[in-house]
Formats: sequence, structure tokens, C-alpha cells
Amino acid sequence: MKSTTRSTAPEVSDAALLARVAEGDVAALGELYDRHAESLLRYARRVDARDPEDVVQMVFLRVLRIAGTFRADAVSAKPWLLAIATRVLQERSRALRRWGAALLRLASAVERTQTSRADMRSDVSRALAQLSVAKRSVLILAEVEGFGCEEIATMLDIPVGTVWTRLHHARRELRRFHEHVEAEG
Repeated sequence: MKSTTRSTAPEVSDAALLARVAEGDVAALGELYDRHAESLLRYARRVDARDPEDVVQMVFLRVLRIAGTFRADAVSAKPWLLAIATRVLQERSRALRRWGAALLRLASAVERTQTSRADMRSDVSRALAQLSVAKRSVLILAEVEGFGCEEIATMLDIPVGTVWTRLHHARRELRRFHEHVEAEG
């Protein structure tokens, strides 16, 4: 009967694995991941429940860049990895706060724009209401509907000169109204 003894090679230290990672050994990073990912995941869940897997992934991506900074005399990489995870969580928190503040500023700007548009519509409505029906009709047909003076004259069965005169006076009255509103506000 054959003995199925398994050779138990001594476990490679975290420091040795990180030295290999610093040299570009991705398999060593995988081994380090297998050792510490679960505890990093638990830590990330406790500190911030949002996307703990992303935090762990970001930690190991950072380890790829800074593996050479690990102290070779350290017994375990776990405290070092937890420190990296803490920094990642803090950076994410700051980024989320900045993002939230930016969204609030944007929402405020949109609200101000909508309010100013509503105010402008109200001002335009008030200005148009002050025009006579004849001037308002010509102005709306020309400026809103886009008809030319000759077409408006045909539609309203009036001379083209009358259309031009009404349009000129309507625009002048709107400018005066606008100047008056700006002087008030």
C-alpha cells in the first residue's frame, strides 16, 4: 500500500509574497489575495456597507503599485492591508461627499434656471398682455410663428406698411417693459 503523504512545504511569508509582487509576480498577488481577501471584505462591510468587494479590489490594485514599500521584517501583511483599505474607504467617502455636493450645486443651479425661466415666461406674458391685440397678433405671427411681413399682411388682410408699423411699435413697447422690469428688480 502506497502512503499518501503530502509534502508540507513551509508557507511563504507575506513579506516574501509582497517582494515577489513588487517584482511583477501576479501569482504571488493571487496567493496574498487568497490569504487576506476575506478579512478585508469583512472589514470593508463593517466600515462601509457599500460595495465592499470594490474596496477589496481597489486595495489589491494599490498593492500592485506599492508592494515594494512593505516592511520585510513585518510578520503579517494584514495590518498593512487593513491600513490601505482604511485609506481607500476614506478616499471613497470624500469622493462621495464631493460628488454629492456637486449634485446639490447642480440641482440648485437647475432650480434657479427653471425659476428664472418661469419668471421670464411670466414677464413675457405680462408684456404681451399690455400690447393691443393688433400689435400682439403681428408680433406673435412674426417672432413666434416665423412669418414674413408680406405673409402676415395677406393673412390679416392689411397693408404691409401697417404690419411693419405694428411690429415696430410692439417691439418698442416690449423693450420699454423689459427696461422697466430690470429697473425694478
